[in-house]
Amino acid sequence: MIKIKLENFSSGYKNKIIIDSINLSIKSGEWLSIIGANGSGKSTLIKGICRLIKPQKGKVFLRGKDITYLSNKSISQQISFLPQGINSNLSISVRDLVALGRSPYKNFWNFDLTKNDKSIIEESLKLVEIIELKDCLLSEISGGQRQRAFLALALAQETEIIILDEPTNYLDINHQIKFLQILKDLQLKKNLTIITVLHDLNLCARFSDQIAALKDGCLIVTGLPKDILKKKIIKSIFDINVLVSKTKYGQQFYPVD
Repeated sequence: MIKIKLENFSSGYKNKIIIDSINLSIKSGEWLSIIGANGSGKSTLIKGICRLIKPQKGKVFLRGKDITYLSNKSISQQISFLPQGINSNLSISVRDLVALGRSPYKNFWNFDLTKNDKSIIEESLKLVEIIELKDCLLSEISGGQRQRAFLALALAQETEIIILDEPTNYLDINHQIKFLQILKDLQLKKNLTIITVLHDLNLCARFSDQIAALKDGCLIVTGLPKDILKKKIIKSIFDINVLVSKTKYGQQFYPVD
């Protein structure tokens, strides 16, 4: 089943096109990683999928429906979006942060949590393995734990689609792998459709089912990691030479002169 489909999608800011004529389909239960050099349009593309920015031409379909005609509440009940640069020093408890994930199911004048809401919040905290931190302030826990708290917020939203813009930024390699492994386990357990913007090609190869490569706002190629992450394609996108090594975690890449 096609969960998200873009047809000739172009968008940008102040009538300036950043991404142009994108055609892309994302299947249910699939993990798609978007790669490309800085300024290639990766963040603009995923904001367009969430309708945070409007198309200048073309369409985005969410489960077969034109996203233009969906309400904000309907979209937020289907897509969880974690942007870059989330304020992680809030004086709010981890549990209260995750509770915000129930917002799409509430009216603004009534945010009282039901027994079901509380159960979903607890389960989300357990799934990302930070239930013991639920009463801690967000500003008091580590960077890796904060990232998991925001992932729990996304899970509490109970959507089938999670979109994350550079979720491993500011994490050391150990916490990057732990975070993405939790996400992979959740993808398989809940049949989630996941879209990530990732800079590390080794992590893309290890965790993604499909890869879409952008250059100068255009979609260059999509496909399986083993078919996309090749020397010639990487050179054309990033203007860098790499060595490729096959490991039990998939292809791994090493920059060379």
